[in-house]
Amino acid sequence: MNDRRDTLVSIPHEDIQSAEDRSWIERLLGWLVLPELPAAERDEIATTLERVQDPRAEARLTFLVEARELPGVAREAAGAILRSSGNPPGGAGLRAIWAGGDALLRRHAMLLMGRAEADIVEPVARDPAHPLHKEAIEALAFDFSEPRFQALKIAALVHPDADVRKVAADALLWDEPVAAEAPLLRAAADPAVDVALAALDTLRYYPSQRCLRAVTALCGHPDERIRAAAGRCAFEIREGRFRWALDRADPAERRLLLAWMDPVRHLLGIPEDDAVPWADDPAAHARIYPLGGDRGSDGDLETAELVALYADLDGCWADRKSRFSDRFRAERYAADRGVLTAFLVGHPDPWIRERSAALLAAWGEHEALLGLTRDAAFYVKKSAMYWLGQLSANRALAAPVWEHLGELGTTGTHALETLNTYVAHARKEDSIPRLLTLARSDGREPVRAGAIDALAKLGARAEIEALLPLLAEPPQVTWGIHIALLGACRPLELHPGRCDALREVDNIDVQIALARMMAA
Repeated sequence: MNDRRDTLVSIPHEDIQSAEDRSWIERLLGWLVLPELPAAERDEIATTLERVQDPRAEARLTFLVEARELPGVAREAAGAILRSSGNPPGGAGLRAIWAGGDALLRRHAMLLMGRAEADIVEPVARDPAHPLHKEAIEALAFDFSEPRFQALKIAALVHPDADVRKVAADALLWDEPVAAEAPLLRAAADPAVDVALAALDTLRYYPSQRCLRAVTALCGHPDERIRAAAGRCAFEIREGRFRWALDRADPAERRLLLAWMDPVRHLLGIPEDDAVPWADDPAAHARIYPLGGDRGSDGDLETAELVALYADLDGCWADRKSRFSDRFRAERYAADRGVLTAFLVGHPDPWIRERSAALLAAWGEHEALLGLTRDAAFYVKKSAMYWLGQLSANRALAAPVWEHLGELGTTGTHALETLNTYVAHARKEDSIPRLLTLARSDGREPVRAGAIDALAKLGARAEIEALLPLLAEPPQVTWGIHIALLGACRPLELHPGRCDALREVDNIDVQIALARMMAA
């Protein structure tokens, strides 16, 4: 063991991580499962394996997490590394694991489950006494956007176990349900510091006057960690949302926003003369909000050299990844796109397949992109679907994209991008009635709001007018539907009717939408 400890102490973790040096993977996997390995060293090895993300390790890690004869801590570490990729497997495999009797594997499976496995996740999330309740709440963080799932996460904020409360506060960050604001503000005063910190991190995305006042008050908290978190949260709301909105508003919109912000103006530090910082210096705006710059020039590698470089899965990959956008310039390699398309689409590393989507789009490779939308890795299919939507209209793509939109696993931003891709390729007369149905009744709020945006862009005035009564309804999850409808009124020259209730809504995004409409 002494020789092993000497070896472990000498592992250059920082160098391996920064270079993404895959030549260490086999050794690290071997050390990961040593039964006598101290917890801190196992955690360090696991972190390095997560950062390097070698696709060749997936099969070995899967074997390790399933090997019941290994120490539980080693199996747990292997499972965590697998889950860190962001490309979880789904389907029958997870259900088979869940049906088995191994407690560690059942936990691993629960943490990998998505919307397609809601029939398993939801009952566990509804049972606060279930041994995997915390994992079920954590699983709800992604893909589960419907109001009934938001209610389960909100309810978990008052669970007797502080670990569950923290997971719930973290899980609520992604969907930002309006109903969670008050419970999160209460959680920010939780006696368990980790719970309070998680709540404050999530509250950064609740741009209301109430939230700004509450977190500003916590800047004087006796605990240094809470003071720091409250300061970051207050800064994000004040500068990143309130001041950001003012700086981008035209004079008429700015007056309306300032009137609404008046109760918290003293917290915003707005000068008495109310000057826009760059009103007389447009270049200052560009310095603060740059649009990006040159991404570099092409290299001199020939196609065969490029294939050889990225075909080798071993060695240091950080440099190869940084060069990928520059080396694989679409125009430079257009003549060899047939060879490169086959190579990229079939590459064993999901990182390469994901980044290839932009190149395939530049080459007009519709079929290759469509194939990648069925990839096993989530981020690959998400990237492919987005870039498929950037191509010129191809009616043959509308049907498979529409089918993809209806799948249970198509949720969140991926669902919105899928919707936009469908609209880009569908005939207007086909898409408008479908969009109207989605806007009225789809369970995914991003899809509903995206459908409204798409109808407005298509000039569907009558359809938007038919949806305006939704402005009088309370939000199901967020104010996204209301904001989308308000945004559609101006270009279509529609009047939304009385908006007295919306003017009282304590949310800067709603007020921005109102100001833009009223100032028109």
